[in-house]
Amino acid sequence: MKRIGLWCVLGLFFVVTLLISGFTLAAEQKGEVVIATYFPNFYQKGGDIATHASGYPTPNQHVFDSLIWADSEQNMMPGLAKSWKITKSWTDMEFFLRDDVKFHNGDPFTAEDVKFSIETYLRPELKYLFRPLWVRNIKSVDILGPYHIRIVLNQPDPGFVGRLWWGGGVMPKKYREKVGDDGFADKPIGTGPFKWLDYKQDVYWRAEAVKKHFRHTPEYRYLKVMYVPEHSTRLAMLKAGEADIVDAIGPHVPQIKKDPKLRIIWGLYPYLQTIAFADVMFPEEKSPFLDIKVRKAASLAIDREAICKKVLFGAAEPYGEIISPITWGYDPTIKPESYDPEQAKKLLAEAGYPDGFSTTINSTAVQRYYFEAIASNLADVGIKAEMKIWEGATFSEAYRNKKLRGLASRTLWWHCEKHAAADLSDMFLKWMPGAIVTNDEIHNSILSGMKAQSEEDMIAVGKKLSKMVRESRLVLNAWVNHQPYGVSTKIAYWEPQLGAIPATAWELIRLKK
Repeated sequence: MKRIGLWCVLGLFFVVTLLISGFTLAAEQKGEVVIATYFPNFYQKGGDIATHASGYPTPNQHVFDSLIWADSEQNMMPGLAKSWKITKSWTDMEFFLRDDVKFHNGDPFTAEDVKFSIETYLRPELKYLFRPLWVRNIKSVDILGPYHIRIVLNQPDPGFVGRLWWGGGVMPKKYREKVGDDGFADKPIGTGPFKWLDYKQDVYWRAEAVKKHFRHTPEYRYLKVMYVPEHSTRLAMLKAGEADIVDAIGPHVPQIKKDPKLRIIWGLYPYLQTIAFADVMFPEEKSPFLDIKVRKAASLAIDREAICKKVLFGAAEPYGEIISPITWGYDPTIKPESYDPEQAKKLLAEAGYPDGFSTTINSTAVQRYYFEAIASNLADVGIKAEMKIWEGATFSEAYRNKKLRGLASRTLWWHCEKHAAADLSDMFLKWMPGAIVTNDEIHNSILSGMKAQSEEDMIAVGKKLSKMVRESRLVLNAWVNHQPYGVSTKIAYWEPQLGAIPATAWELIRLKK
């Protein structure tokens, strides 16, 4: 797998200055690309990226621009910042901004907009995803000139710049202050390759390509992104020509391959599927899962190989590590947990549950088909897990508010990073919304691990954190996913971003003439 990542070069003090191409002007833009995804587009209010609370921020990547952006290999590239420098402590970052960019309404982009955007993300009532981390760590945002800005952190955070790309789109200060939060959610304005047209909350958003863009001008005119959670509906839309790219699932792959009008494009290593033992955070409730023997028994009960082959049709592979294959400290010799139902029963008996027990297993509707297989495996050893199926937005809310009990679906990492402490911080730092299970040892080790600067030190941090999380058994490692996309012959070119889910970079799509 070729993977360089956002943090491919680290030094004691480094300056990034890359060649900046001028605005690209497309030929006549024709046609519409329709994307049907099972990932909710609206973990936010309308198009307001400052209210983004979970999941993947697709409008941020297309209607807005960030200081940096990442190419299909997730290499760090210039965005609204044409260059930047970061001190060896990872706490002082200067960005030198482009002076030739305008927002979609014609207002010029300046450092004032960057400072305003970061301060907007920190407003508590907007409940922005990264606010719990940023509000603790951003010491100051200083304007050094109209196109020069400095961000100072309280402590090292190697993942900060990557998060500016992923979810730190820049909003126009003058416009947002004029129309207010509700007005901005209804009619957002950015500097991205697409300008917002319309939307229906929790259903779709639609945008029109700009005529020229400094990164890449789309070759087609309209983009429509639809939230379609029903797997069969997305496949039917693809076959009927109602969608051009759909998030497929494993069982779709054989059907799509048989259709000469369709093809599969794979997105590799987008996320690690785990199951969190949510009860461990509530010791007063006396759950069986408080006993590590019971947690190990649950893991031994899962036939990962069979589920990956027969249920997911090769769209996943059993995985033993906690960190991603591109993260410093990754150890390919760590094998997945073996399938051993008899040993699972023995451990349950030793823990005082010879006849098993009842619990709940929580998943989203789109995950139901493989979580049913997991529940069946658990039942075989005596763990009777009642399925509780959630829609994406309600699951996210219950997750953030720590309302889940029993077992809960959890993607441990996605958009994987080179630095293990940065990659695991979203899911194990106590104040982060994703920290449904954690402990003091892991939390403190991530904070101290953030200070690692040399590659040698970061490898050591990755190995330490991986071992710590695996031995804690706070989560049950299931498998690493590979995302199949069903694509129509209308699409001449599209390369999914490595490690992304959903894989975007939709401005790079080319249509057949």
